Amino acid sequence: MQKRLLFLVTLLLAMTTTVMAQITTSGISGRVTSQGEDVIGATVTATHLPSGTIYRAVTNIDGRYTIQGMRVGGPYKIQVAYIGQKTKTFENVTLRLGETEDLSCSLQDDSKELQEVVVTGNAGVNGTKTGAAQSISSKQIADMPSITHGIADVARLNPQLTTSSNGAMSFAGASNRYNSFMIDGAMNNDVFGLAADGSNGGQAGTQPVSMETIEQIQVNVAPFDVRQSGFTGGSINAITKSGTNQFHGSVYGFGNNQSLIGHHYPYSDGTGYAPKYQKQEQYQWGVTLGGPIIKNKLFFFVNYENANKTYPNLNGYRQAGSRVNPDEADDVLQKVKDMAQRQGLSYDGTFANPDIYTKSNKLGAKIDWNINDFNKFSFRWSYVDAKQLNVVSSSSSLNDDHYYFPFTSKTNSFTAELQSRISPTISNEARVSYVRVRDKRNVASAFPMISLLVTGGSVNIGNERSSMANSLDQDIYTVEDNLTWYKGNHTFTFGTHNEFYKFANLFIQDANGSYNFTDKAHFDKYYADFVAGTIDPNYNYFRQYRYGVANVDVTGDPRWKTPFSAGQLGFYAQDKWNITPSFQLTYGLRMEIPLFFKTPTANEPFNTYAAQHNWDVRTNHKLSSTPLWSPRVGFRWDINKDRQFILRGGLGIFTGRIPYVWISNNFAKTGLQMQTYSVNNPKGLELILNPNGQEANAARLRAAGSQEVNVFEDKFKFAQTLKANLGFDFHLLGIDWTAEALYSKTLNDIYYKNLAVDKTGQTFAQVTGYEWDNRPMYERTTTGSPFSYVYALYNTSKGYTTSLSLKGEKHFNFGLDLMASYTWTRSMSVNSGTSSVAGSNWMYNATYRDVNDPELSLSAYNVPHRLQASAYYHINYGAQKQWETTIGLIYQGRSGSPYVIEVYGDMNGDGANGNDLMWIPTDAQIDRMKFASGVKVNNSKDIYPLITKVLGSGFNGTLTEAQQRSLMKQWIADDSYMNHHRGEYFKRYADNLAFENHFDVHLAQKYSFKVAGQTNSLELSLDIINIGNLLNKDWGHTYGDEFGRYFSPFNYEGNGVFKFDGTHVARNYDTYYSRWRGQLGLRYTF
Repeated sequence: MQKRLLFLVTLLLAMTTTVMAQITTSGISGRVTSQGEDVIGATVTATHLPSGTIYRAVTNIDGRYTIQGMRVGGPYKIQVAYIGQKTKTFENVTLRLGETEDLSCSLQDDSKELQEVVVTGNAGVNGTKTGAAQSISSKQIADMPSITHGIADVARLNPQLTTSSNGAMSFAGASNRYNSFMIDGAMNNDVFGLAADGSNGGQAGTQPVSMETIEQIQVNVAPFDVRQSGFTGGSINAITKSGTNQFHGSVYGFGNNQSLIGHHYPYSDGTGYAPKYQKQEQYQWGVTLGGPIIKNKLFFFVNYENANKTYPNLNGYRQAGSRVNPDEADDVLQKVKDMAQRQGLSYDGTFANPDIYTKSNKLGAKIDWNINDFNKFSFRWSYVDAKQLNVVSSSSSLNDDHYYFPFTSKTNSFTAELQSRISPTISNEARVSYVRVRDKRNVASAFPMISLLVTGGSVNIGNERSSMANSLDQDIYTVEDNLTWYKGNHTFTFGTHNEFYKFANLFIQDANGSYNFTDKAHFDKYYADFVAGTIDPNYNYFRQYRYGVANVDVTGDPRWKTPFSAGQLGFYAQDKWNITPSFQLTYGLRMEIPLFFKTPTANEPFNTYAAQHNWDVRTNHKLSSTPLWSPRVGFRWDINKDRQFILRGGLGIFTGRIPYVWISNNFAKTGLQMQTYSVNNPKGLELILNPNGQEANAARLRAAGSQEVNVFEDKFKFAQTLKANLGFDFHLLGIDWTAEALYSKTLNDIYYKNLAVDKTGQTFAQVTGYEWDNRPMYERTTTGSPFSYVYALYNTSKGYTTSLSLKGEKHFNFGLDLMASYTWTRSMSVNSGTSSVAGSNWMYNATYRDVNDPELSLSAYNVPHRLQASAYYHINYGAQKQWETTIGLIYQGRSGSPYVIEVYGDMNGDGANGNDLMWIPTDAQIDRMKFASGVKVNNSKDIYPLITKVLGSGFNGTLTEAQQRSLMKQWIADDSYMNHHRGEYFKRYADNLAFENHFDVHLAQKYSFKVAGQTNSLELSLDIINIGNLLNKDWGHTYGDEFGRYFSPFNYEGNGVFKFDGTHVARNYDTYYSRWRGQLGLRYTF
């Protein structure tokens, strides 16, 4: 089957010029008439004035013309000429990325005494789009308040887009892993699926392009053009600047320090305010230069940018933001060092507070060549080198310096494109690209991870468990083509878009061993017994032990990188039919073929075991190359034929890429190459601190059977969504309005099962006597086998999203621009796929019904309400209008991140801690619940408001059961959602954190002057992000920095006993983004 598909690909590529599918250009089209008759043979000439690039077309038998493959932006001068008729000229035309501007016209008889007819600028609204899309110009990019100068800051102008402070972008409630990010049409999103912002370099805190180099950005949510694919969420396509006939460029710099950042900000747990940063700095500078190599023929554009951000960790050791008892943490660290020394090792970890930093360098070069009037060629290269220190900490987590890790990322990208006009009715766009990405987590020295609870939170010593062996190499090749044929009032497109991936992923979680003690009392007992040489073989010192290792007998390499290659082929055909001058119908069909060039290794003992249990899975299952079909139809109706009232919409299927990390899990964890062991409450296990000595514990676990295996269901398919969109663009009361309705129905999405657990037939109510909580109980079904965790990836068709938005824009001639929008979204899913690891995607998909058939619930990306408004004022003044002042204000209001309240502990016996949704008890039910004894709390400084409110100021002691009941009752009563849903389960993501309101300001003063006849300018700018917090420290708070928050405010101790101490009930503020931040900028443009 694979050979036949490859033969088909080769044949199809041979039949067309090898090239493009994602859109990088613009176009114009129209109908030319004279006295009501079609004009045949009129000449249309479009000149891109900055570069002198010329495009030509001749009207056909219907008087129609089309020119595609034109440079984005402008200005253009477009002339329509015919013998015996006055020439019609369009001046200062600006073209939007991916849109075809309608420039229809009527010519006047030359015998009449008329001057040349000139039309200035573009008329009407919204180009020729059919679905939900938006174009953002370089001017809008420059005027956007921003400190990071990132894509997300600009893309947020789209009403359907919601961003989180860690850079993740969700379009209309879809996962941030389901987006597409293109630069000059070449794929630059993180196809492996690890970066929150979805782009290469994202894990190191950067992006693959400098905003200073971008000419225009197009944001799409539901485009019904079949050329656009690779996403079920949304797509962002950025087009970079090119050289022109004049030398032009810029030198720019932006920066701030601790004086331009909030002096007070809320603690992450919301219990007060910390002092200002003593030291913080962020700067970014760069240069661009473009110009002619040969006038009107060959152009260049180059850029360099350096960025550096450094700020302290205020949640670190003995810092104001940390709630963890430092004396207990010191005691733990010293005892670990002592045990290491007694085992013949040396450990130099400390509770240092290193500054958190992000550094990057970006280089780029672009060549544009007007070969002749019929062929245009461009080549672009870019390089990004980034490094970020990841300090994983919070107010309730204290980690030593070996737990931190610098993350390095290097990206090389090459793109070549050829645009050809083969004949007056046939044009072609072609592209090939190659992207090389090298990412790596670096640890100081190898050491196991030791974690435990102390007063105020947790302590972590040693290497973070996912960073012990972690790197990723990606090589991505793209071959694309679009062939367009203009026939009468039809525009036919035939194309192919083909992607090929090569991955090598080193990811051995727990490679040095991970030991989790229940609490400090258990840790202290182990230490005492270890020193005395009396380890109790029947005592549970640890809550959990985990270990991962590459099987050298199979891999030949202890740091084995999971290798696999894949591809995705796309073929499509489309007709854009101008049925009438005012009604356009676009319909097409796209076919995607996923390819996998390798098969996971067969683990025959597992396959035999799975067959005996009728699981219908096997480790060597190869994903199907069955074609995935994406039919689409879209329409556009200019109701009054004046482009003032436009109804548009469409219906179609979108096929996306799957995050390939989910595929990689199944190549790595067959139970052969990579062996993962995990055991809860192991009796008599020893703490082995030699990272190379974990085999002693692993041998014991191997005998008890604790392997993890990852598999697919037999017919697993890539993500697909059916989207329906209806939009209305209209001009009313002097305002341009856009009303948008979007509905997305899941066709193929993901969820996970753990085949190693099954229902016992009992409920929690039957086991504990709490008759109100009827969640099912589970048990391990693989006892006696080596397989303790079997995570299977399945498809589901459950899920949908509805999104409604209204946007209004008003432009005033005196320089004022106003915009306001509101978006309502409801997104439902079975599993939001928030993790890169199979076990985590199953384990942390909290449920109350069935852990292997999770209920349909709100998505981790469901942000129901989003408000947006902006006001920009531009004024030019001075004798020569050489002064320009810009004042911009943007408001972003949105529901907080969706969250879950779960119980920490294993309530249902499925072996997972933290995936059991909370039952919201009534007061009467709380009175019947059992609570643990010996629960100590120190609130002597009144840092926990709930404890102060219920038990009084300065409480420091042991909580009784009655006090724990009182705390829980008050906590529920104070929470609006829980108070109104007593006697129910807390549904997954059923509530959102507090509504957020943020105001951002951009101020710029520009002075323009002439040098050698060319305009130069110097601009000073000030951006203030979250200016509300500058005015009042209680304004502008951000609640959480990511989608899908989890809170575990109380524990299940087993046997129907709970523990609630009231110290983890606050909905955390984000410690950085809740403060105002300012930045000064200086830009010289020539």
